[in-house]
Amino acid sequence: MTPIEALRTGPGGGRTPGSRRLPAVALLSLGAVTSLGGCMVGPDYVRPAMTMPETYRERGPGQVPAMESAADAAAEETRWWRRFEDPRLTSLVEEAVRANNGVAVAEARLREARAGRRMVQSLLYPRVGVGASVLGFRASQAALDVPEGMLDLDDHLFQVGFDASWVLDVFGGVRRGVESAEAGEQAVDALRRGVVLMVASDTARAYLELRGVQHQLEVARRTLEEQRQTLAITEDKRRNGLASDLEVARARTEVESTAAEIPPLQQAGRQYIHVLSTLLGLEPTALASELEAPMPLPGPPSRLAVGIPSDLLRRRPDVQAAERLLASATAGVGVATAELFPKVVLGVGAGLASRDAGDLFNGDGTGNPSDYHVAGPVINWTLFDGGRRRSGIEIAEARVEAAKASYQDTVLRAFREVESALVAVDRARARLADLERLSASARECTDIARGDYRRGILDQLTVLDAQRQSNRADMLLTQGRVALSVHTVSLYKALGGGWEVAERVPAAGPDGEVLGKGRNP
Repeated sequence: MTPIEALRTGPGGGRTPGSRRLPAVALLSLGAVTSLGGCMVGPDYVRPAMTMPETYRERGPGQVPAMESAADAAAEETRWWRRFEDPRLTSLVEEAVRANNGVAVAEARLREARAGRRMVQSLLYPRVGVGASVLGFRASQAALDVPEGMLDLDDHLFQVGFDASWVLDVFGGVRRGVESAEAGEQAVDALRRGVVLMVASDTARAYLELRGVQHQLEVARRTLEEQRQTLAITEDKRRNGLASDLEVARARTEVESTAAEIPPLQQAGRQYIHVLSTLLGLEPTALASELEAPMPLPGPPSRLAVGIPSDLLRRRPDVQAAERLLASATAGVGVATAELFPKVVLGVGAGLASRDAGDLFNGDGTGNPSDYHVAGPVINWTLFDGGRRRSGIEIAEARVEAAKASYQDTVLRAFREVESALVAVDRARARLADLERLSASARECTDIARGDYRRGILDQLTVLDAQRQSNRADMLLTQGRVALSVHTVSLYKALGGGWEVAERVPAAGPDGEVLGKGRNP
C-alpha cells in the first residue's frame, strides 16, 4: 500500500476521520517545505583554470594569429576545406558530413542524451494519475466465524478517482541531477561535433591522397614513355653497331622497373575511392566513375589563421566534451550528497467509491456520500545504511578528480597536436621549395643527357641514371605537395575548425518531441 492509500483509508478500509481538513494541512506543509527550495547541497561547478601561452611557439611564416576581419576568421573556421579552392573537394566533404553513418550514430546518441535530460527534469514536477476499478469479492465465512446465511459474503466495489504525488526537491538532489544531465548532453553534443570534424578531415585527406596518387601515376607513365623512347634509340643503335646487347638489356630493365611501379599506384587510387565512397555512406565503388579521372592536386592556402592557444577551449570538440563531463561529474556529487537528507513527498488523492454502482454519482447538492479525498506530506529519512551513502559520495568525488585530470590532459594534448601540426606545415612548406628546385634541376639534366645520347656524345648509363633521378625527383615533389596539403588538414583538425557545420540535430519541441529529422535533406 502506497503512502497515499494509507492516508486515504482508515481501519477497515473506511475514510480517515478528519480527512476533509487534510488539504489545508497539505498546503501549509507545502508552503513551509518549498520555502527551503533554494537549498542545493554539493559543490558548485567552477571550470579549472588552465595556464596557456599567448601565442603558439611553432608558428611559422604564413601562419598568422588571426585574419584581417572576424568574418574571414569565422569563414575559415567553419568551412576550412573551401580554402583549397577545389569544388569537388568541397562537395565531397559537405556531402560526407550529411550522409556519413558515423555522424548519424552521433546524432542519434545526442537525441538519446536529450531525452535522458528531459527524463531527469520530469522529476521536478508532480506525477498525476487517474484510474477506475470494478471489484467483485467474497469474504471467507470461516475467517469471519459467523453462521451461514447471517452475512452476505459476496459484494462489489466501484471506484473512480485520481492520485497525485510530488517529491519535493528540498535539498537540490534532483536539480543537481538536472545539472549533471544537461552537462552530459552538452558533452555528447561536443562529441558529435568531434565526429563531424573527423569525417570532414578524413574525407579531405583521402581526396588529397587520391589526387596525389593519380599525379604520381602520371609521373610514372611519363617516365615509362621516356624510358621506352630511350630503349628504342638504344635498339636502333645496336642494329647500326653503335650499342651492345648489354646496353639494350639495361634500357629494357629500366622500362620494366618503372612499369612495375604502376600497378601499386593504381591499387592505391582505387582504395582511396573506396574510402571516399564509404565516408559518404555509399558502397565502395559508387564514386569510381566520378573520381577515377585524374585532376590537379589542390594546394593549401598560403596564409592560415591559427588563432591563439586559448581559442582551443572553445573550438576543440574533445576539450569541450571533457569540460562538460567534468561539470556533469561535479553535479553528481550533489546528487549523492542529497541522499544523506530526508525525502519529502506531498500526496493527494480524491475520487468516488461505492458498493453499488447506482450510488457512485448520487449526491444531494451538499455533498456526495461516495466521495473521498486525502492529502498530506510523507517524510522518509534513512538513518543507517552501513556507510552506503557516504561511499556513494566518495565515488562521486573520485569521478570528479578523474574527470578533472582527463580535462587537463585533453587540453595539453590539444595544445601539443596544434604545435606539432604547425611545425609539420612549416617544415613541409620548406621541403616543398627544395623539392621544386630538385625536380627542375633533374628535369634539365635528363633533357641534356637524352640529347647528348642521341648525338652519341654521352654514354647510356649516364642517361639512364639521369632519367631515374628525374623520376625520383618528380615522385618526391608530388609526395611533398600531398604532405603539405595533408599536414594543413591536420592543422585545421587540431585547431578544431569546421565543427560549426555540424549544427544539424533539431531541437526538442515544447512537448519533448523532436522537430524535423536528424539529418538535413
